[in-house]
Amino acid sequence: AKVVDFSSSYYKSNQSIVSFKGSKIAGAKSIADIKAANPKIGAAVGTTSLDAVENVLGLKPQVFNDNAAGVAALKNGQIDGFVVDLPTAFYLSGVEVPNGLIVGQLPSTGEGDQFGLLLSKGSKLTSCVTGAVDAITADGTLATITDKWLATDAGAPVLKP
Repeated sequence: AKVVDFSSSYYKSNQSIVSFKGSKIAGAKSIADIKAANPKIGAAVGTTSLDAVENVLGLKPQVFNDNAAGVAALKNGQIDGFVVDLPTAFYLSGVEVPNGLIVGQLPSTGEGDQFGLLLSKGSKLTSCVTGAVDAITADGTLATITDKWLATDAGAPVLKP
């Protein structure tokens, strides 16, 4: 904030569970389904993902030094799922994890990881960009776009409690 301007947040990323076809949580539709499967769920140390495993799922996670170590454990079948933010989940399930899938997004427990547009410090565009983001947020356009392209239609529904 000392060297750049940010617009209002245009995207709040939920935490998501990445797994693979055939895992014990692959067909889960709710947090209750996840818990009933008694899975091994991993997350990277010091992340909002780790907090989500403990506080939203109520599970004791397997903790990894970083995402790469967790993904390796998932690929080797040492864990059943790995929790990351949704954009990372799309990448991991589509590129990194063979037969990868997003089991679902965890329900939001607050602000989540927020994304905004980056502008030069003192930019005359900052207030215009923020106004545009605020307008499409207020009229529901942004929620519609997000749901269609980054959630339900894209294969990452929010898991029910």
